[in-house]
Amino acid sequence: MSRIPSQAEYERNELAAAQRHEREVDAAPLAERKENQGNFLEAMRERPETVAERIDWLLEGNYGYGARLVALQATSRMNRPALFAQLIAVYEWMCPRRMAVDAWKKLSAGEKARLQAAVESIIADHDQMVAAGDR
Repeated sequence: MSRIPSQAEYERNELAAAQRHEREVDAAPLAERKENQGNFLEAMRERPETVAERIDWLLEGNYGYGARLVALQATSRMNRPALFAQLIAVYEWMCPRRMAVDAWKKLSAGEKARLQAAVESIIADHDQMVAAGDR
């Protein structure tokens, strides 16, 4: 007979699953990783609102509780927009973090500003909801 895991065990299992997923994305064939990087770059350039929306989904737990926990470990002193963009690259576009950083560097200053504003808006909304006790 199996028992219900404790909250701590559940969180450890979910974090392990999130880390396993990230390792699988990192280990994908190079051609696949490059294609996924291109798709993520296109999304950042042409649809920054979509990237921001997916970050909201991440913070809501739609990519799994473990992915949400990874995101929520970020403190307000960290560069949360950069971290969340890297995480969503992994979970939505299956693009490794390091390749997401390389894709970010290919954006123009205007594209970076649009994406940054969209992501910061999502983060501010999330922080406000957390402060109000809604999340």
